[in-house]
Amino acid sequence: MKKSILLVASLMLFLGSGCDSFLDETNYSDVTSEGGYYDTEEGLNAIVNACYTPLRFWAGKEDAIGLSETGTDIIAAASGCVDNNMAAYTQSLDGTNSACTFYFDRFYAAINWCNTAIYHAETVPNPSKDETLATTLNKREAEARVLRAFYYWILTETFGDTYYIDVPSSSIVMNPVKTSVSDIYQHMFSDLDWAITSKLSTQQSDGGRVTVWTAKALKARLLLTRASVTKDAKMYEQAYNLAKDVIDNGPFELAKDFASIWDMKNSDGNSNNEVIWYVDYSTNQLYNSELDDKPVIRNGGNNAHLLFCMKYDDQPGMTRSIEYGRPFNRYMPTRYLIDLFDEERDQRYGGSFRHLWIMNNEKGKGKYTAMADTAIYIIKGEATAAQRAWAENRYQLFDRNDIYNADGSTKNMKQSLELCKFADPARASKDEDRSTRDGFMIRIAEMYLIVAEAGAQTDKSDALDYMNKLRMTRAVAGYEEDMCVNLSQIQDIDFILDERARELAGEQLRWFDLKRFGKEQFVKRIKKCNPNAANVDEHHWVRPFPQTFLDAIENKTEFTQNTGYK
Repeated sequence: MKKSILLVASLMLFLGSGCDSFLDETNYSDVTSEGGYYDTEEGLNAIVNACYTPLRFWAGKEDAIGLSETGTDIIAAASGCVDNNMAAYTQSLDGTNSACTFYFDRFYAAINWCNTAIYHAETVPNPSKDETLATTLNKREAEARVLRAFYYWILTETFGDTYYIDVPSSSIVMNPVKTSVSDIYQHMFSDLDWAITSKLSTQQSDGGRVTVWTAKALKARLLLTRASVTKDAKMYEQAYNLAKDVIDNGPFELAKDFASIWDMKNSDGNSNNEVIWYVDYSTNQLYNSELDDKPVIRNGGNNAHLLFCMKYDDQPGMTRSIEYGRPFNRYMPTRYLIDLFDEERDQRYGGSFRHLWIMNNEKGKGKYTAMADTAIYIIKGEATAAQRAWAENRYQLFDRNDIYNADGSTKNMKQSLELCKFADPARASKDEDRSTRDGFMIRIAEMYLIVAEAGAQTDKSDALDYMNKLRMTRAVAGYEEDMCVNLSQIQDIDFILDERARELAGEQLRWFDLKRFGKEQFVKRIKKCNPNAANVDEHHWVRPFPQTFLDAIENKTEFTQNTGYK
């Protein structure tokens, strides 16, 4: 997968086939018709590889993180944010929003690739009933079905009732029919059920490809999402059973050291035991590029390391370095997120945030004449008079009151505790914007959270055990028992959301987490926890459809803009 899913289309596979291949009597120009290139094992592999490529538009990309993390209770805009309309729910958030347009267009294109792959997986000839070929065809179809479910999940949760199609389309659909979220979920569940009973790999990883564990884990996530909205006990129970199956029978394990999950030495999802599914970013940047090289891609690679990196390189005693990153400073933690952690007991605090920057520019110390090592030190709480006196000419000291106003809104949008889970100190240069860190899409910790939440909703006797297993594993040594919680806590929505924030902050799930509990809870929590997003109201529970799409279709009275948006 390091080299195979590198292109939006399979055309580049043709270009690299070599002269001998073109001497064969294979009609490469006629790829979609019966008996064409897609009706061969090689052609089907090419289509399925193309189905994976759009994942690289999502994992670790700026607009995707803007859609999935900002404007929530835990992530606010920093000084470099380029889409404050999304982060602050301004009146200018409308159908012209570039992120909404990009992912609507890209993921429907991705779905069409998946539909094409699924169709041709059934039409590749196998007259001799070759078992190896039959297994490959079955596996590729299952991969495409899981990917289709994932793309539809993003689209339905982002836009609400939307267009559903499950057959290949060779032309623009001018009269799309809105399908309800509920109905689309049933299609997604059917795809995932098909994949779960297929011949997908049962290994921890298949080089970045979908495995049976991916299908089970994704279905558990989707079941929990729908159960939270519908209060359907059967869905809760299915989510509980599937997540528990992945934990108990899968080849995954919780890391004893939370920070080690994010160490670049463990950034390859293929060998990280916490990772169920990941988006593959190659160590060869050539393989991370796209055909059209849109700005969102930034020449390929994982860009998350840029986005949470605070502005440090223009501060006394500091200059830009590989170690501390290239500070795009797009996003920052809310005060609410910082306060969720007990830094003495929970190792996820130290494993998630950077609070110390060591001087690397001695000639630029400025007024800090006694600076010897520390250049910037940020503390979670309030600095004492003694701490400030000690730091006065030694280093910059920031506390919560330097960064946040009394109501929790941001005061300093440039310097704050830095969410450093995605940092990449192994980049080739200080200006390199492409990280080779794989994008972790599903981790085993999420399955523990699902078992606990879904189990608590269905009176499972071991639900609390799974939550406490996770929390004890995340405890600072010696505080394991202190990290244990009781049954009433895992039955409480606010505790569940708090715990998911501690574990999954920044991992492109938060906006989806908040909205699954309904519009009222969505608005209430954001207003309470993120004053920068106080403009939020119930219509923001979904995003605006792209105006370009609405302008193009013919049935404008049937397929209208989401309520509340221009």
